[in-house]
Amino acid sequence: MEDNSRELNLLTYFVVFLTFYHVIARFGLAVDLQWHTDVGRDKLLTPPHLMIFSGIIPTMIFLASYIFWHSFVKNATDHGMNVWIFSAPVPIWIILSGMITLILGGLYDDLWHSSYGVDTTIITPPHIWTFAGGMIVELATIILALKIKQYKGTNHRLLNLSMLFTMWALVYHLHLAFANFLDPRVWVVELMGMEIILHFIFAGSALLIMLPIMRAIAGDNGIISLAALLLASQILFIILVPQLVDLMMGSQHVYRPGSPNTVWAAQCLPWLLFLGVLVIKKYSSFDNAVSMIALVIIVDAAWLPTFIQHIPSEVGVVNTIISVIISIFVLRFVWLCNPKFILAIERLTEINSVNKKGNTKASKSLVTIVLLSLLLPSASAHAIHFVEEGEGFDAPKRFLIDVDDEYLWVEFMIWPPKATTEASIVIYSHDNETTEIDKVWVELIQESDKGDVTMVTELDNPGDFQLWQGSVLFPFSGNQTLQIWSEVDGNQTYTEIPVIVDSPALLPVWLAWVIGVAWPLALVAFWWRVSLRID
Repeated sequence: MEDNSRELNLLTYFVVFLTFYHVIARFGLAVDLQWHTDVGRDKLLTPPHLMIFSGIIPTMIFLASYIFWHSFVKNATDHGMNVWIFSAPVPIWIILSGMITLILGGLYDDLWHSSYGVDTTIITPPHIWTFAGGMIVELATIILALKIKQYKGTNHRLLNLSMLFTMWALVYHLHLAFANFLDPRVWVVELMGMEIILHFIFAGSALLIMLPIMRAIAGDNGIISLAALLLASQILFIILVPQLVDLMMGSQHVYRPGSPNTVWAAQCLPWLLFLGVLVIKKYSSFDNAVSMIALVIIVDAAWLPTFIQHIPSEVGVVNTIISVIISIFVLRFVWLCNPKFILAIERLTEINSVNKKGNTKASKSLVTIVLLSLLLPSASAHAIHFVEEGEGFDAPKRFLIDVDDEYLWVEFMIWPPKATTEASIVIYSHDNETTEIDKVWVELIQESDKGDVTMVTELDNPGDFQLWQGSVLFPFSGNQTLQIWSEVDGNQTYTEIPVIVDSPALLPVWLAWVIGVAWPLALVAFWWRVSLRID
């Protein structure tokens, strides 16, 4: 990239646009999280989803236009990375790879829904793609801003503000995707008879990587500014998110039983980080590994407010302590790797081009990755979200049934269900009625040569909101009968629902997870390799 003031101004405005998009999309993600909790899982084009998707089309148009101009009009092939006949600065290619991952992740998500139903957890293979794509774009935005700052006459103040808010979006993304939703009560690893909590490692690593990067970008004051912004956004989430959910609800929407629920968006950011960095600034140093590791463990959102209430009672105090000790050793290793992370970012901001040896291999690798990604089967434009007329919107299929004069909604998160696959179901009272139901379970009646076979599945009511959740495994395809049982005041009764079970899903679960994890890791490894080839 030559020292061209018009080009630099254009790229600066592009960085500012991306920053606005990151902030709006992360607020959209916060609202969407609350929407799923309070309202349910809606169709594709919901208001929160539009906030998340708002910047995709403009960004892709700009990237295509700029790459074409840089390759054939400016013809500056010696200042960037060549991919076939095209040329552009490395950060532009990184942003493009992240956007492609984000878009393909949406298609992958549609395939996942059609195979396994509406998501009941945020950690799914296609969501790893969408999260990874978004985070790659956010990191590349910072890299592009740093690259622009190397030239004279650029607006450093505007670029610094853009990097601060983009880093905020990246930290929130990391905590939401790979930290907080690795529920400490569920996501554990069995090791020599002990239950090791993964949450502390992921949540701590998210901060332990990002804080030194922020310091390398903007110094000690950069860390303090980021921590203050995270705290301010937590308070803003608590106040604003419920109001936005209420404002965006249409006449067809109703609150689920027990709603409005806790504003979970605020829990996805590290509590007390601002206070923690001020303490370290005054009494220690951001170069001190012990202080920083202690910081990221203590200020983690899990410790407030859920640590005392849940973790020791679920896995035990001893397992909790052992998990923290193991996490300290892992976080120490992450700390030692930080200089390499920072060096890779610095190299990707270099003005010089990728050397020819690495450029050829990198170009072929990038083209290969993109072509292979296009082989991913796409689905039919979210047809899974079809709802029968008059049955609402919360799930692909739902029935209003009468169980001994108690009207219940029975929601199927996939319809039709797939053989050999667990189908998640949700049952709750009609019109948010407050009737106390003591117990809910389902019985699957299957015909066999020796008569009917009954499979019983009890449903859980975790929030005590008269909202019962569980899953049913349909062992084979064909016509089957599902009995919905309930117990009220000691009286038990049921209603039958006929179910036509489809063939098994095309994509096995294990293969879906391999694809979901392998692609982001390959993409990160590819750009790491490119950074080593920078002249």
